[in-house]
Amino acid sequence: MTVTSFNLVTKAPKLGVRHLQVFFLFSCGALAVHQRMNLSVGIVAMTNANSSNPNYPEYTFTEQQKSYILGSQFWGSCFTQLVGGYLSSRYGTKILLLCISLITSLLSLATPWSVSWGGWQLLCGVRFLQGLAMGGSWPCFYTHLAKWCPKAERNRLGGIMQTGLDIGTAIGFALSGVLAASPLGWPSIFYVPGFLGLLWCLLWLRYGASSPSKSPFISAVELKYIELAQEQEHSHASTAPPVPWLQIFTSRPYLVLAFCKMSQAFNFYTLMQQIPRYIHGIFRYNIQMNALLSALPFVVMCLMSYFFVFLADYLTRRCNIPLVVLRKTINSLASLIPAVALVALCFVRSENVLGSISCMTIAVAAIAGQAIGSSLNHIDLSPNFAGLLFSISNTLMSLAGVISPLIIGLTVENESDRSQWRLVFLGIALILFVGNLLYLIFGRMTVQPWNGPSKHEDSSQEPRNASQSQAQFNQSVEKFTYF
Repeated sequence: MTVTSFNLVTKAPKLGVRHLQVFFLFSCGALAVHQRMNLSVGIVAMTNANSSNPNYPEYTFTEQQKSYILGSQFWGSCFTQLVGGYLSSRYGTKILLLCISLITSLLSLATPWSVSWGGWQLLCGVRFLQGLAMGGSWPCFYTHLAKWCPKAERNRLGGIMQTGLDIGTAIGFALSGVLAASPLGWPSIFYVPGFLGLLWCLLWLRYGASSPSKSPFISAVELKYIELAQEQEHSHASTAPPVPWLQIFTSRPYLVLAFCKMSQAFNFYTLMQQIPRYIHGIFRYNIQMNALLSALPFVVMCLMSYFFVFLADYLTRRCNIPLVVLRKTINSLASLIPAVALVALCFVRSENVLGSISCMTIAVAAIAGQAIGSSLNHIDLSPNFAGLLFSISNTLMSLAGVISPLIIGLTVENESDRSQWRLVFLGIALILFVGNLLYLIFGRMTVQPWNGPSKHEDSSQEPRNASQSQAQFNQSVEKFTYF
């Protein structure tokens, strides 16, 4: 049956194939983050056998070598973000995401062998290759989301997708500590997510699809619902538009967004990488207690992610809050609350364990708002090039993941010295404040002119279609901003 009336498809199935695709992105993100951060706990376990299972090898790394190991995966990610964004925008995400997940899972399985055979140098090499492959996955998520999710559902489904990263971090910390202390020892920290990644690849190969039109499982009603919603947003054309490189790199709303994301990445990656080292250096807990305390901030962050998702959905659907107000308000919470918490952490007494953990939990948990506050802003600016825009932003975010451990390796020579950690936390708080201030002033939530066809292509369309497109575009422009 052919669906021709828009009224018949404004209400798509409440649970459809688009939700399955979001679940794939959710689970892939969880596994990717698990494979990325498990070394934060693993490096504590493999350098201190007494804190975990003593039946497995113990290695001695200097503080500088630890910083190289923790940052090696981010070095790899810096080189493939743009490639992943470009390829996913041009050729779809199914095969690309399959290859990425397969490579990262196999390298995860090879990690314990690499450190036993080649020491910290080969471990850095394997992690670098894993980051090289993994870097292309992040822009794939946003390209896939833009193809499958209508704008009306994007806050909710995009936020749920983003919580996969939070769950992967929380479960990764907690599970890594349990596995390190188990009879399987610290190598199982890398084996478990590796095998789960291979299972994900098999399911994705069967049920994944680059776009709704390529899915053999989608219903006619759901397909028409997504296509009509995408047409209203001008998110695709009969031929792929050329990439407007110059316009992108001179777009003030996008450059400010990219810097804001980088400032938040300094906060997130520093805490993700260094919380286990901080707890070990200051409080000297065993690996299980260390991992559980390290996971606590990310568990709260996961819960806060769902709070922000449903809050944003309620405000936009029921209260008719303009998108620009929603994005900037939530992003301010995601930047300023962690900044204040990090400043407070600097002045909490060393014997006050509850106060220190509370400050770290608040600093991490509030980051959850950035999924709604700024991450989805890439799709707001350009649905056609959402993956490419995010790849550029994530390159800068990965660069923050590289710079952070290097700076900490030079600043924190003694893990037990709180005065050295204080310099790190105060610096991050300042970066967060500046990034959010620029976003408040210059951030925009409307589709940019360089998203669609060129003027020459526009002139070839029928006048009636052109006038309709202009009317729809005008309706999508927010009527006021913060300032």
